[in-house]
Amino acid sequence: MMKEVYPGIFSLREKGSFGAIKPPENIYVLAGSNGLIFDAGYGHIWTIKRLMKEFLMLKQKYQKQSLPFEITRVLPSHVHPDHFSGLKLLRKYLGVNIVLTQKMADIIKHKRSFIAYYESENPLKEEYQAYSARNLCNAYLRKFFSRIFFKGIYGLSFINKPDDIIEEPSIIDINGEEWALFSSPGHSSDHISLYNKEKGILFSGDNILRSITTWLGPPNSDIEQYVESINTIRNLPHLKLILPAHGSPIENPYERIQQILIHRKERTEQVLQLIQDHSNKGISSNSIIMSLYPTDGKFKHGVARGWVSLTLKMLTSQGLISSRLINNEIRFFPSK
Repeated sequence: MMKEVYPGIFSLREKGSFGAIKPPENIYVLAGSNGLIFDAGYGHIWTIKRLMKEFLMLKQKYQKQSLPFEITRVLPSHVHPDHFSGLKLLRKYLGVNIVLTQKMADIIKHKRSFIAYYESENPLKEEYQAYSARNLCNAYLRKFFSRIFFKGIYGLSFINKPDDIIEEPSIIDINGEEWALFSSPGHSSDHISLYNKEKGILFSGDNILRSITTWLGPPNSDIEQYVESINTIRNLPHLKLILPAHGSPIENPYERIQQILIHRKERTEQVLQLIQDHSNKGISSNSIIMSLYPTDGKFKHGVARGWVSLTLKMLTSQGLISSRLINNEIRFFPSK
């Protein structure tokens, strides 16, 4: 059901499935004379039909009150599959224009560009896994099944002709109000945020979630960029409400931002401490993950591998650690 999360701003929560693989998604409608849909959700016809039903009810509500209701555009926060797959059907059935940044447009223009951007050319290297028949087979199987998931679970659909390309940063008019669009990479290199200073409202996409930390992993996440983006958001004036792509609105934005920054700092310190504790023989990325998540299963370990790999990459670039291949296993040591 569509819920008014702020006067004139409505959220439709798309149902998820398969747990974290396909989480519930928030699609926001900024209603008015020149409105906008923020994030497009999944690309299945039944999802769009449900959205259209809610959309029509909202339109009728506005018309009964003699209020203007004209939604003209749809803009994704970034082009992970759960955020852009619905774009084509929204344009078809609601008549809205698809608005993308140039980065987004270059990624989702066709299947080849999408795969080239989001699939690592060398996953074993980026995940600090040694070259072995087993690791190569696992990497191939992950790639094979991920392509099936993208199409079947998300309803993936590419956009070779967006209606408008928007600059980063820029000011856009939504219902006669100025909203600032700015780049906020980290979770994804093409990620953007949308902020209204007068209202103090931020659409955060996946960067800031209410009760969980966002996924970070290669090839297109970057922890240092992510922390920089979170600090940029922390410095926004008059921030009062964050509307995330997943979960409930965040009414204590500065407190939540501080929690995220502390969490990232603590995680980096934990990885570095584990490496220092194993300074004689070194420690592998698998052993780091097992030490941090001793009671969790393979799925959790697979998700954690992303941020652990990025942390190892960051610490290496900072000169704090180094790695060596020992017994066909990449092990990490503190730098001398």
